[in-house]
Amino acid sequence: LRTPVHGASASWILWRMLRQVIHRGLKASFYWLGLFVSRHPVFFLTVPAVLTIIFGSTVLSRFKPETDLEVLVAPTHSLAKIERSLANSLFPIDQSKHKLYSDLHTPGRYGRLILLAKSGGNILELADQVLQVHKQVLDLRVNYKGFNFTFAHLCVLSHRDKRCLLDDIITIFEDIRQAVLSNSTFHKVPISYPNTTLKDGRVAFIGHQLGGVSFSPNSRDQQVKFARAVQITYYLRNHGPVVQDAIAERWENEFCALASQLSTAEVPHAPDQLHIQSLTSFSLWRDFHQTGLLAKGEVLVSLVLVLLAATISSSMRDCLRGKPFLGLLGVLTICIANVTAAGIFFISDGKFNSTLLGIPFFAMEFQDELYQNPNQNLP
Repeated sequence: LRTPVHGASASWILWRMLRQVIHRGLKASFYWLGLFVSRHPVFFLTVPAVLTIIFGSTVLSRFKPETDLEVLVAPTHSLAKIERSLANSLFPIDQSKHKLYSDLHTPGRYGRLILLAKSGGNILELADQVLQVHKQVLDLRVNYKGFNFTFAHLCVLSHRDKRCLLDDIITIFEDIRQAVLSNSTFHKVPISYPNTTLKDGRVAFIGHQLGGVSFSPNSRDQQVKFARAVQITYYLRNHGPVVQDAIAERWENEFCALASQLSTAEVPHAPDQLHIQSLTSFSLWRDFHQTGLLAKGEVLVSLVLVLLAATISSSMRDCLRGKPFLGLLGVLTICIANVTAAGIFFISDGKFNSTLLGIPFFAMEFQDELYQNPNQNLP
């Protein structure tokens, strides 16, 4: 009598039969593919080379870096992007600047200066130097197609008087300078923190504009006695044509160059008692893409190590059985494939970012693994 076959045993037998069918089909397919390739060597040598040259040339002609860093950290449908879009629509920069205590969202184009008094000094005593730096920023000119543009041409305008919106701390420093010119001291200008009352009666929040603050003793409304640093932001319009955005980008570049010159005293009237640091809307993007330039040496060293590892791992004690050139061929093949894939990527409007630098090495490892494990019984 035969014992009945259990369900588990039957399913195992069916799975084994299916695996054998798939294995035989793949084996036959690759056999005929190899036979076809061996009978047409010229075609399979020239066509991949031509495709690599064509797609490789597109890498140079259509190379574009990714400028939107949000794409790298958040998907298109993320809640963070939805909230930022909502903040942009409900709280424009020129309206929220006087009503919100801090930015709910990162503005479009801007330049930011952080001025720090040297040797632990009081920034309030250096109002004249702060305003000199501010004036040089306002007078900064950028040339675009024969026309000169200043901050006044690019700034965010106030709904009230259609003038450039500037931080309220500028008004306070102008009052301090006027008091000093009148043979008085900056203490005559009352500055409370974080909210202060301006001459026109407006209450302004300066908590994000003054730093390192200490207060006068026994003051009821937290009168500022000492401050180490001041932060000034210059907002540029970002809801305009593409040309305006290009001019604003050029202004940001010149802004960084001016801040560098002021900090190294390479321009006239450079402040000698201030440390100057600059920040723009593209600073994070510039630093992120700088990693790609810094990684050049590491990438070249890694490529040499991969070639060395492929050669050593494909070698054997028996020189007749060793296949070191097969390992090198595997690395060369995947390099050609990477160049072709990069060309297809850029033709499809893909944009480069430095996180893509590691992909070729994963592909090399996979390809090299295939070349390192041939059937040892074959000659």
